[in-house]
Amino acid sequence: MRKIPKPKLSSSQACVYIPLLCFFLLVICDCRCACPALNPTHMMTGRDEVSGDEMEGTVLLSDTGACGTIVRGMEQTNDYNEAGGGVGDGGGGGLGNAGAGTAGDLCVVRPALTVSQRARDYHYQPQDKPGFVKTVQKKVRDSCACSGRCVKTVITSKLPILTWLPSYNLRQSLLGDIIAGVTVAIMHIPQGMAYALLAGLPPITGLYMAFFPLLVYSVLGTSRHCSMGTFAVVCLMTRKVVEELATAPDVPPTAAFSIGDGGLMDNTTAAAVTYTPVQVAAAVALMIGIVQVVLGLLQLGSLCVFLSDMLVSGFTTGAAVHVMTSQIKYLFGLQVQRYNGPLKIIYTYKDIISQLLHANPAAMVISGLTIATLAFNNEVLKPWVRTKTKIPVPIELLVVIGGTVASYFGHLNDNYNIRIVGEIPTGIPAPTPPPFELLPKVVVDSIVISIVAYTVSYSMSKIFAKKHNYQVDATQELYALGISNVFGSFFGCGPIAASLSRSLIQEAVGGATQITSFICCGLIVLVLLFIGPVFETLPNCVLSSIIVVALKGMFLQVHELKRIWKVSRMDASIWLSSFLGVVIIDIDYGLLIGIIVSLVVLLCRSQQPKTARFGHIANTDLYLDVTKYSSAVEIPSVSIFHFGGPVHFANTEYFRTQLETITGLNPSIMSHKKKMLEKEQTPEQDDTQQSNKEVNGSVASEGHEKEPNKLVMLFKNKRNGKKPKDLTISMPEIKHIIIEMSSVSYIDSSAGKLLVQLYKDYNAAGISFSLAASSENVLDSLEECEATKVIPSENIFHSTHDAVTILTCMDSSATNSTKL
Repeated sequence: MRKIPKPKLSSSQACVYIPLLCFFLLVICDCRCACPALNPTHMMTGRDEVSGDEMEGTVLLSDTGACGTIVRGMEQTNDYNEAGGGVGDGGGGGLGNAGAGTAGDLCVVRPALTVSQRARDYHYQPQDKPGFVKTVQKKVRDSCACSGRCVKTVITSKLPILTWLPSYNLRQSLLGDIIAGVTVAIMHIPQGMAYALLAGLPPITGLYMAFFPLLVYSVLGTSRHCSMGTFAVVCLMTRKVVEELATAPDVPPTAAFSIGDGGLMDNTTAAAVTYTPVQVAAAVALMIGIVQVVLGLLQLGSLCVFLSDMLVSGFTTGAAVHVMTSQIKYLFGLQVQRYNGPLKIIYTYKDIISQLLHANPAAMVISGLTIATLAFNNEVLKPWVRTKTKIPVPIELLVVIGGTVASYFGHLNDNYNIRIVGEIPTGIPAPTPPPFELLPKVVVDSIVISIVAYTVSYSMSKIFAKKHNYQVDATQELYALGISNVFGSFFGCGPIAASLSRSLIQEAVGGATQITSFICCGLIVLVLLFIGPVFETLPNCVLSSIIVVALKGMFLQVHELKRIWKVSRMDASIWLSSFLGVVIIDIDYGLLIGIIVSLVVLLCRSQQPKTARFGHIANTDLYLDVTKYSSAVEIPSVSIFHFGGPVHFANTEYFRTQLETITGLNPSIMSHKKKMLEKEQTPEQDDTQQSNKEVNGSVASEGHEKEPNKLVMLFKNKRNGKKPKDLTISMPEIKHIIIEMSSVSYIDSSAGKLLVQLYKDYNAAGISFSLAASSENVLDSLEECEATKVIPSENIFHSTHDAVTILTCMDSSATNSTKL
């Protein structure tokens, strides 16, 4: 490699360069004395002394001399003036004083900027906003554009099976999918029958719901691990509609009651109802499917964001109370009347308590043994088995088989009056359209159920997708659920959703793709064709016991309230309102109450965000809350107000009040007092009195401390109470107010008018009003509401550090000019 010779400096060159270097150093020292902002340990503020090309890209490595310049730190101090102006020390805001950091801290040099300077120097190019007509034309043009690649993308996005099936890896995924499919199918049998009973439907309907909708979802769905089918909360909400519009086969019409304004009201018109529970549930499923497809067409897949975690937790816990209540009559062998409407749970428990002495002891014994068996498995056996294998013990299926065998050989229905499942048809049912005349009657309940079912299913899909690193499409999930419900409604199925327990098992035992669902459907078909009649003697109390034990996870969500209460009382109010609304009033009312409270909490937080008064951290470009950081020191002559949220019509008054309270500067009072002072001043006042008056400074009488940030009018009256002769005023020493807007995401026209009015008021009081760290969105809004025509661009800064640097430099220059 060629060796590059080192340049040598001749004596003649040294004679020329050394004097020039000395002269340059003298100029720098003189500039430092004239303006603190030109101190090399501070941010460069002017563009006359150093050009922007020279400033940009200059990087100094403090105390290392790596760039040929050693920036030595000054002694850190809390006194702003003693720090040499202190603005811009260290950090990323300017050429920093290294005293605040360690060796090797990186410091970036750039000029202090207003927004107008930033736009001019860095060639800001605002984008044209198309009008409504152009936007619609572009949407139509893009949607109508067609190509081979576009058609392929659309087809594969609407049929996800065309994406994952061709790339299916038999060696890696097939064994896990087979094990998961068999395991989930075994779980579907008892859970499907039990949750169908919960929905007020024949138990065989639960097996239909585990086959027909699941088959369609496997083709259209994007989630690889969710097990669709019966879900407790959705089945409970469906039961409410079924009880209102259908006559249960085991309850005569005259025994159905509804709750009106006057209490209980005999529903004598129920005798004319000819719809079976299956027909009503099918109509609900059809309407839910239509709603979900429409939501998908409207691209409203993000609708579930309105159901927060607190709301869903409180809602499902309250729903668990209703599920428990609906199963008590089976656990105790009671005949309980049906109640509908608000406060129905209170009337139900009143009826249950009155009939406890007439409970069936045999049903109670069977229920107790079943619950004890399931609880022993969940608390003792399952944790031990989990350490040995991933495949769980199918305890629910074993309990169902045991109950069926005991009932068959013991003739429990005949000997002990135990209610059993009854006749189970074999084969695949023929497709039958639901009664379309019921759709207008179930539309409201269907909208609520569709949102709940989608929220639960999509939330679980996102959890599994994040864990296994794949994507789920929110809109496609709406299509998949909607079409699955529509398809299932023609076979007498109720609405479906993802089951948490089955989905967790499917993922835990190795399920990797939707092949699991196809295998599960194959086994369910075998049960429907050949094994279904075996479970005809199964006691209903066994299925109810399975449901009750499965509710443990929902009831344990009460612990969430304790955790949420410590974090946020407002979030806890969402949980409580949802829970109490569901339990005391009804499920749909409770959900509505929870949504309303969530929106109110959101509005309250948006209306009254956090505010603070910022101070400067010495030797950095950081500005932090002075009440939280003891190292933050307020800068003389500058007050920095931070607003931690959007500014809009609902909180403009709050913004003004907080600004005046935190800074202690009320422009109206200041302007009024200033006018009074000018009016009271007379030419006869001597120099001594005049020296005690200062408008833009801080004055204190002898023996009294000055009081910055407060306006105090002291009138020294004579003892006879005549007009005051001596007038002393202590005006605030603050010359600049900076609104720190880094957390302001948007402003509306009302906020723009407020900022304009504040600018005028503070200017009238002799205080400059500036904005700092505004986002581009906020700047565009200021321009659209014409606030920038009143607030000069020189008063809108790139950052708080830029604002403080330029304003304090201007004050220093003005002070030096006054002294000269």
